Amino acid sequence: MRTGTGWAGSFGLAVLAVLTASLALAAGEPQPLELPAGARVGIVNLLDAEVTHFHAAKQLQSSFLKTYTVGWPVAAMLAQALQARLTQLGFAPAALEASGALRDAREACFLNASLAKGLPKECRQPFAQFASASHVEALVVLGPGLNNSAHAAAGRHKELPDYLRGWCLVSGEGAGAPALLNLTELLLIRPAANGAELAARQWGGNEVQTWIGFTPPKDLKMLDDTQLDPARPLYAAMLSRQVDELLAHLRATH
Repeated sequence: MRTGTGWAGSFGLAVLAVLTASLALAAGEPQPLELPAGARVGIVNLLDAEVTHFHAAKQLQSSFLKTYTVGWPVAAMLAQALQARLTQLGFAPAALEASGALRDAREACFLNASLAKGLPKECRQPFAQFASASHVEALVVLGPGLNNSAHAAAGRHKELPDYLRGWCLVSGEGAGAPALLNLTELLLIRPAANGAELAARQWGGNEVQTWIGFTPPKDLKMLDDTQLDPARPLYAAMLSRQVDELLAHLRATH
């Protein structure tokens, strides 16, 4: 697991110690997806522009959970992370707007899915139809995940609620800067005989990033856009690293 700098305070150190536990899992590496050089690869965002703040206090009644809507252009952040890399690999990136069918399928295809087992059957046709209509040979799709074993396997953050999803920040009583979590799934999907199949996935929750440069507000329960915006480049950097790891499974043939 990648981490930033440590927290101050005994409580924060204890939380971080659990967050930074080893997440190495014995698993076979999937075979790279090979596509012809110049193939169009669609880029699709299904992640809401939200940040969920969980504060862990020594007294349970002092803990709280709050989700903020932020004005971050998540689709543009995803495209920026992918376009240059896909071009370098020899592909033609295409930023696409998610269809209504894909947005409707998000619960089944991301939040309620066990993607380590592949793309659920009910998701194969919507993705295949979208890829065909968009004239792309593969899709890279970002969507929300959950802090549960179906997404994180043994790397689930057991000290945190399993309903945490998407981009999160975690603070602790007596701690220093909060930790930023990227509880998202980044999928590489290709058309197949059965509709569509999952060629590779990259779970973002293996990384914990300390909020570098965090300035504690007067009221930790009331964060506004001005206070949250400095975290945006840190989430963008985590997304960029997640992209790099996913694209290690994509190769152009000549």
